[in-house]
Amino acid sequence: MRIGIAKVMQETSTFSTQATDLAMFADHGIARGPATLAGESVWDGFVEGFREAAAGHELVGVIKLQAMPAGCLTAAARQTIVEWFAADLAQALPLDALLLSLHGAFVAEDDPDVDGLLLQTARQLLGPRVPIGVALDLHANITERMVAAVDVIDGMHTHPHLDMPQTGRRVARVTLAAADGQVRPVVSAVKIPLVTPAETQISDEPPLAELMAATRQAERQPAILCASVFAVQPWLDVPEMGWCSVVVADGDRGLATAAARELAGLAWEQRRDYTRPCPNYRDAIATALSGDAWPVVIADLTDLMTGGGTGDSTWYLRELLLRQPEQLCCLPMVDPQAVAVLTAAGAGARVTVSLGGKLDYVNSTPVEVTGDVLRVIPVTPGRDLPESMGTTVVLGLGQVQVVVFERLGPGADPVIYQGAGIDVTQARILVAKSVVDFRAGYADVAKRFLLGEAPGLAPADLLSLPWKRVPRPLFPLDTTFAWSADKAVAWSSDPRPAGGDGT
Repeated sequence: MRIGIAKVMQETSTFSTQATDLAMFADHGIARGPATLAGESVWDGFVEGFREAAAGHELVGVIKLQAMPAGCLTAAARQTIVEWFAADLAQALPLDALLLSLHGAFVAEDDPDVDGLLLQTARQLLGPRVPIGVALDLHANITERMVAAVDVIDGMHTHPHLDMPQTGRRVARVTLAAADGQVRPVVSAVKIPLVTPAETQISDEPPLAELMAATRQAERQPAILCASVFAVQPWLDVPEMGWCSVVVADGDRGLATAAARELAGLAWEQRRDYTRPCPNYRDAIATALSGDAWPVVIADLTDLMTGGGTGDSTWYLRELLLRQPEQLCCLPMVDPQAVAVLTAAGAGARVTVSLGGKLDYVNSTPVEVTGDVLRVIPVTPGRDLPESMGTTVVLGLGQVQVVVFERLGPGADPVIYQGAGIDVTQARILVAKSVVDFRAGYADVAKRFLLGEAPGLAPADLLSLPWKRVPRPLFPLDTTFAWSADKAVAWSSDPRPAGGDGT
């Protein structure tokens, strides 16, 4: 069988100050057609799972492009990406199945559901008989258009996100079985009027642990092919916003709907357990500086690089400079203008520079600092830092060291420090630009994890955001309404009719 593989991925925050354009995708490399499978091309874990499960079949590369999380995709970029996708998919035909790696929270200025638009485009090109399977992030925002276009939807069960390959394998196995006539998947999805803070969505802690266990329990039923609960990226102001349960069953729509309703009901029962007070960043720094065990990794969660933050908040920088710590404290900063100044000065120079507060101009202001340029790390083949982050500079401000990048990077991974030549084991404080995934990234480094909320684009307090487009009522924006999973509308999909010619 000829199996098409494609990846189009971005996680959007509609509250971000930075629009997403084609240049942001180019930073990570854009591959089209056969080039997507050539050489040592690095895919995400979803696609690695696809390829493992599809071994022995002819794999056909369609397109691969990805951008770091940011604001809405420009209308011009959306048009180009959809045109590329349609052209490359048409060129790849005929296909026996299509496997897609998407995030599920991709929003454009002129379309709140880019993932749904891509899936709809794929269905129109492939027709009703070719199965489409899509692997999604746990924080996807499921829409009716997405459900209507596909045969298989499945998402990660873990946060931190550790099961991407497993999710890809599940999607591929079911989709290929459908292509081979072994199963006839039907999808049922129940939208839940719920949005919750991201920092309390930890899959091995309650309440999410119980819900993820329920999805795995559902999958033990012989006729259920896969089950997911999507906890939605919470910084999306879009018309179909909210949690969603999705179950794919083998030919039994009633079973899929019943299981999806059961999962949705459990999520609704737990809704109040996700809202908890989040510590202040000043308190987090004070705790880290007073403790005996370190390194302490503090999550600057409202400026997370992996969810729509700009990476240039200055609140932690100001507080650390005020406290003048006696041990090494490190934080990242995205500031291309500062990188240019520091690079021009060169390693060893003492420089005064305006740092941070330029991208998130709503919540931060620049800080003028004078320090020593410790290292300048250009983009070179084989360097330890991702090339997509651009030139990197380490700026020393006494015991505070700032790793300054041109562009966003992996805020949940200590590579941002290690790749810049910092021995993370010697630091008292390491600031991570992440909300939950940093717990996995720094597992071998941290003696303690802390959260510390500062003003930012991705607040824990969801009530503080200027919501305009979400459906109402929506918990916790509204708290007094009643909702029942048993009475909720279930979106269904069965695009591959049994018998007939499929037209």
